[in-house]
Formats: sequence, C-alpha cells, structure tokens
Amino acid sequence: MQAIICFTSDFGLGDTWVGMCHAVVYRACPQARVVDLAHDIAPFDIRKAAAVAAAGVWQLPEAIHLVVVDPGVGGGRRDLCIVTRRGTLLVGPDNGVLVPAAWRAGGIASAFSIVPAQLNFQLPLATFHARDVLAPAAAALACGVEPANIGESVDVDSLVASPFQLGHRENDALIAEVVDIDHFGSVRLAVSREELDALMVSPSFLDISLGHLQIELPFGRTFSDVAEDEVVALFDSSGWLTLAVRMGSAAERYGIEPGTVARVRAKA
Repeated sequence: MQAIICFTSDFGLGDTWVGMCHAVVYRACPQARVVDLAHDIAPFDIRKAAAVAAAGVWQLPEAIHLVVVDPGVGGGRRDLCIVTRRGTLLVGPDNGVLVPAAWRAGGIASAFSIVPAQLNFQLPLATFHARDVLAPAAAALACGVEPANIGESVDVDSLVASPFQLGHRENDALIAEVVDIDHFGSVRLAVSREELDALMVSPSFLDISLGHLQIELPFGRTFSDVAEDEVVALFDSSGWLTLAVRMGSAAERYGIEPGTVARVRAKA
C-alpha cells in the first residue's frame, strides 16, 4: 500500500521550504504520497501545530505525520520519531508538538532521536532540519525502514511536554483548555467524545464556564442543528468538543482565546 506522509508546518507557501521537503521525500521514496495538511500556521505557534496534527491523526491514523513548527531549530533540541501504541508514526522536533497527536493514537509506545548519519544524507543545515533531517526520516519510514534504524531510543519521560493538556474530570464537570480556534472562529476544547460520554452519554445541553462567562447551549450533531447565528456544541472534524456559532464566530462573540480554561457540565 502506498504510504501517506501527512505534512504540517508554519512554512507558508510563498517560499521554497514546502516544495523542497516534497522533493526530498520523492527523491528518497518515490512511491510515497505527501498530503499537505496545513502550512499557514502562524510562525512558531507550537500549540496550533499540535492541535492541527492531533486532528490529522484523528482522521488519518494510518499515515506518517511530519510536523515542523520549530522555533528551536539548530539549538540542540532533538529530532524525533515517535511510535504510538496504535502504530501511527510521528516525525518532528522535540518541543511538545507531537505529543497531542500521540494521545490521539493511544499514547507513546517508543521514541527515537533521529541520527542524520543513519539516513545517509548530507550534513544538516542548522536552520533547515525539515529538509535535511525530518523529511528524509519520514521518507525512510514510508519506504519501510524501521524507526530503530534511523535513530537512538530515548526515554519517553524525557520528551518535552505538550503545549496543552487533556481535559480531566472534577466531580460532575470536565476541566479543559481551549486547544484551538479554527478558521471560522469555532472554539475547540481538549475534550474527547469518550471523556464526555463518561460524564453523560448524549446530553441535550452543555453548561460551559470560561472565566466569568457562562454559556448554556444545546449539544448537537452538526452546525445546522441550530438556527443561523445561534450557538451549538458538537464534535467537529478535529475530534475535539467544539463551541460554534452557525454562520458566525464563537471566538469573536465571546472573546475566547487559546489557553482559556473551561468547565463543562452536561445536562439531560
């Protein structure tokens, strides 16, 4: 089966960086297929990249996920290949950007610090590990090379932590960070379907508190479950619990930003 490399970065499309990474992959593994998940992430925004990559893994768990938002490039941080418990392979810098994606694939089974010399590639340019280390590593994996053959095993507990944390339960509520604001202004919370089901299966309403703001809203299946300009909670394509306004922006309406902590209660 043709291997898919799902590529996320903050490179934009106005320079050569994305194209060069594609070229490196195809030169090393012509049968691979690169899918550009997102390249318009704000520069250096590790949180956004982690959220995007986690959504990508939720939708394409069988792919190799190459994630490059890397403010510390060339500064001594490790380049990683993470193997998840469900078999998804993640490639990127050791700055926390891969950790939420690993959560979505059952957690981290093992991790390897990539050794460029084992990739039989040129000496890495200090400012472009995406081209010289990470893309070649993803290509090697796509061609069937085992993760242990491109790097050295590292202690999973030594990896840099995620830029956000999963939701957790406190009595009758879930406490969760705002993970992401999407292009339409929908607000994604670090709550999975399984976590909400543990609180209450198929609630009719959710009571969401964000600081001094308290919102009671219907829990729906899709955006059109409510009238235009009304608010709804649902699980969108990211797999996260999402607060949305039909044909509008929940983030603008309520002044919500990533990192805000929410308290979620379910009502029948």
